[in-house]
Amino acid sequence: MERVLEIFRGDRLIQDFGMKLIEARDGYAKVSVVVEERFLNAHNIGHGVLTFAVADAAFALSVNAVSDATGVNWGFNILRAAKPGETLIAESRAVHKGRQQIVCELTVATAEGRLLAKGIFTALPVSREVFGGKP
Repeated sequence: MERVLEIFRGDRLIQDFGMKLIEARDGYAKVSVVVEERFLNAHNIGHGVLTFAVADAAFALSVNAVSDATGVNWGFNILRAAKPGETLIAESRAVHKGRQQIVCELTVATAEGRLLAKGIFTALPVSREVFGGKP
């Protein structure tokens, strides 16, 4: 868990967006974020980038709990818009943890359980030295 906390605390976007780590373990992470006014698009709904960002944060934490890794492929469908004031909860579950790739299923839902997005994300395990010795 210390490994995940180190990554969570060191990720500037996670911190800037006010995301919260709800749960993390080997190959799994759950992260939340509130749809604040600053995250609304011109249609007054949650920006798709916010929905993707919370999913990507959960993904990064779940794969880096397994191995130092970097995302290389994202397939993501936004099914419904996030509304102002809602809390988004992203969950990432590793469905394959191989030597050459880690594949995760992602969901983003509201705190009330309304499904907003689903996806499959893939990470490439890499040596920590690739990142200059930092996670």
